[in-house]
Amino acid sequence: MSLFKNFKTVVYCVAHWTDNVNEEELRKQTEWFQKYIGIDKVYLETYRSEFAKKEQILMVKKILEEYGIEVSGGITTVCPDLSEEDKKRQRLFGTFCYSNKAMRDRVREVSEYTAAIFDEFIIDDFFFTQCTCEDCIKEKGNKSWQEFRLEKMMEVSKNLILEPAKKVNPNCKVIIKYPNWRESYHETGYNPQQQREIFDAIYTGTEARHSAQHDQHLPRYLSYSLPRYMENVAPNRNGGGWFDPYDCDRIDNYLEQAYLTAFSKSKEIMMFCWPSLYNNVRATPLGFQYKKIDTILSSCGEPQGLKVYIPFNSCGDDHIEDFLGMVGVPFDPTPDFPAFDKDKCNSVLVTASSVKDDKIVDKIREFAEKGGKVLATGAFIVKQKKKEECCGSNSGTKLSELTAIKYTERKLEADEFQVDIAGLNGRNYVKSAAPITFPLLEHRNNASWTLVNAGHGEYHEGLVIYDTYGKGRLEVINLPEMPSKIKDLPAEVLTTIRYELLGNGKIWLDAEAGVSLFTYDNDTFGLYCYTNDNCKPLEFNVHIKCKDENEKVKLQIIKDSESSWTPNDIEPLFTRPLGWRSTEKDCAFHVRINPGEFKFFKLVK
Repeated sequence: MSLFKNFKTVVYCVAHWTDNVNEEELRKQTEWFQKYIGIDKVYLETYRSEFAKKEQILMVKKILEEYGIEVSGGITTVCPDLSEEDKKRQRLFGTFCYSNKAMRDRVREVSEYTAAIFDEFIIDDFFFTQCTCEDCIKEKGNKSWQEFRLEKMMEVSKNLILEPAKKVNPNCKVIIKYPNWRESYHETGYNPQQQREIFDAIYTGTEARHSAQHDQHLPRYLSYSLPRYMENVAPNRNGGGWFDPYDCDRIDNYLEQAYLTAFSKSKEIMMFCWPSLYNNVRATPLGFQYKKIDTILSSCGEPQGLKVYIPFNSCGDDHIEDFLGMVGVPFDPTPDFPAFDKDKCNSVLVTASSVKDDKIVDKIREFAEKGGKVLATGAFIVKQKKKEECCGSNSGTKLSELTAIKYTERKLEADEFQVDIAGLNGRNYVKSAAPITFPLLEHRNNASWTLVNAGHGEYHEGLVIYDTYGKGRLEVINLPEMPSKIKDLPAEVLTTIRYELLGNGKIWLDAEAGVSLFTYDNDTFGLYCYTNDNCKPLEFNVHIKCKDENEKVKLQIIKDSESSWTPNDIEPLFTRPLGWRSTEKDCAFHVRINPGEFKFFKLVK
């Protein structure tokens, strides 16, 4: 029975630790974990460069089960050079060369060994290939490296992992864990589009670490958005999220990985790894926080947010949804372009990644014709226009049918902004602390209309520009060339972007950067305030759209404990009509939140 109602807490144990821990030390460490965190399940690694001895694995498994901990297996597909000849192979991190017979035999042996001990095992995220040795070059032939590696890792998955494991143990379930670097999957052979059909389950890397001082592309919101994407890749088969304590110089950088993984409604929250967490001050607050989060999540429905279309094997505008997520836009990324539904899905964001889909413009046109709102990043416009100029378009529709916006290949440097927030207050004029650079997009006056302009002195261009089409519209959100500069936009600009991206949605924030919004399908939502250099408590308004002027809405904070106190209803700070043509109204609620703090609310009518 799980310690928590909404998720299992899980720790991964690496093979070297498994092979060397003694019974006395194991009991001591297990009691520490149960005191400070509370562990439901352990994935016990059998192989990482070397095999853990079977008698050690069985001893550890037996003792952990005495503490009521469920135990499954784990493998990490890294390999030392198996011969002198292997030293010529340049392989990052010691990953396998899957064109080499000896290494292929080793992978098969690892799978068989693990399946003979466990009815379930997970593959850590080194299950890829970067090898460019002479054997791989020869086998690749005229294919691109991407084509070769996608095909190769599917073959390896079937013939070296799944088939041997199922032959040894027909009941064995095999889980593939995908890393946190989604934009690079296809370059290294990760193939969720096809692998989801053959593996029993998938898993997601949610480690964001210290994103400002890391060579990977790891905006911190990915701890939420990536498990949501993978849940949409394989509905109900994304087993959980996995993070670690490395490169987390602040405790909050570590803890927020757990928070956001839990907010995504991941089934398991996996902490890597046992020896790195034992006696680690970063881990000790987890049990306390898990209890609070579990209590909160019992009141929350299923996560929802703006659909952002990220096709399989695509890249471009990498993690733009995460940078926007960190300034208060809730997302639900998907590998499939969503169908228009006026009640469930009436808006979608397309990015430069979406250009991978040759039919993307047709899909945009059809969505807008039915009344949908298609939001496009400026980078989408640039990439799609270049693709049409270079290669033509496989779509029956060209982008020029939907908008007259042109990319000039010049830059727009702006520190002055003109904004129109929901058409409520007329035009506001604001300045940024320093100039921000954008790609320069030109629109045609009165064919398109702008909601945000930016520039300097006598020259301004649109940043938020919309065109009508059919019953709907195409709206371009032109973002800074450096995505991290999104947070430097004035609060009034960010508020307009939030309002427009949410499709004139039900909830939006009027705030500075630094806070994320998480929305659920039962009128509940949460806020998390990030810690960073010079962070401070944030005070801002949360806006709720009411259907008509007679609807009365209040907020109630969701308790993070099972204590008997009853939270008071929070009355609106003010209400006002939502535009002169609308019968709807805007209800604003004042909120204060500290760095590293999360608060959740429900709407009360």
